[in-house]
Amino acid sequence: MEPIRVLHENVVMDMGGIENLLMNIYRNIDREKVQFDFMVHRDKDAYFDDEIRNLGGRIYKCSPFNPFKHFKYMSDINKVLKEHPEYNIIHAHSELNMWPLKSAKKYNIPIRISHSHSTREIKDLKWLFMEYEKIFLKQQCTDLFACSIDAARWLYGEKAVKQNKIKYIKNGIKVDDFEFHIDIRNRIRKELNLENNFVIGHVGRFMKEKNHKFMLDILKEIKKIKSNSVLIFVGNGELEDEIKNKARKMGIANEIRFLGVRSDVKYLMQAMDIFLFPSFYEGLGIVLIEAQALGLESVVSENIPDEAFITDLVHKVSLEKDASYWAKKIIDIYNNKKNRKGRQEDIVKAGYDIVNTAKFLEEFYLESEEKARFYRR
Repeated sequence: MEPIRVLHENVVMDMGGIENLLMNIYRNIDREKVQFDFMVHRDKDAYFDDEIRNLGGRIYKCSPFNPFKHFKYMSDINKVLKEHPEYNIIHAHSELNMWPLKSAKKYNIPIRISHSHSTREIKDLKWLFMEYEKIFLKQQCTDLFACSIDAARWLYGEKAVKQNKIKYIKNGIKVDDFEFHIDIRNRIRKELNLENNFVIGHVGRFMKEKNHKFMLDILKEIKKIKSNSVLIFVGNGELEDEIKNKARKMGIANEIRFLGVRSDVKYLMQAMDIFLFPSFYEGLGIVLIEAQALGLESVVSENIPDEAFITDLVHKVSLEKDASYWAKKIIDIYNNKKNRKGRQEDIVKAGYDIVNTAKFLEEFYLESEEKARFYRR
């Protein structure tokens, strides 16, 4: 029997939180029962494209969202859905997911899932479209998913949360991959020439919401107290050059390692002494789950959802505090840390094992497919 095929919609399958979650689910779901295909909004080769095809998935590339080229954006989506009537389930992940779901409803796809991964509050032109989208989104969906209560409240509203209309999907990780080993830590620090350094680390795309500029300010303040401090950035993105230029102007470029997109993040995080996460907003922050599994002390902003605070390794600091305050807090946490050990058991108990997430979605998709086929008879 052929597996059912679920169409996932996302901006692009490059390295990132949502994309890592989708790929972790894809790797752990029973692909003899459920296969994934992807409709994306970037016409370029992306980080996970080859793996998706190797796992049996298909990729449909459409135009990016552009308020001045909205007709082209919608016409590409319509073309994919019109030419592929075999899909009974679409699972939409992009922030502007009302538009693909509206098209899916037009082409009679019975199961239409909106999945909120964000709590976006940056007010730009895109924000205006998102506020408009929120008014009409629920009319286009059959199911509402979210990674946290904050993410659900942001996209679907307080009323939907209170009426228990949302299914909360745990952003699971492959827990066994995030086991702390002192020998790995020492090896990576040696490879990066960080054996004698105090290492602050961050993993994330260079985008405004991650607050990289503030991280530079924090590093400068930390160096006044601990001169051997180094900041490592893992990831890439549209603001990377701007951050590099700012670091040069501040005179701290030599104390920052820009490591780019890496496949060995689980090892790089073992080399860190502190994980820094001062985001303006996060739907959850899956990398923070990974940091905790590895026993890594983390200093985060008040904008991180409560669901991500699984262990006592996460320390919240307000963004209203200045860089000097953050620096002193980080050093205080480091000086008072306990012997580092992995916390995988706590992650599993909290429900963030990818095996459980994949199993839940597999069962949901199979049941939904059965309903959809009955509906289409």
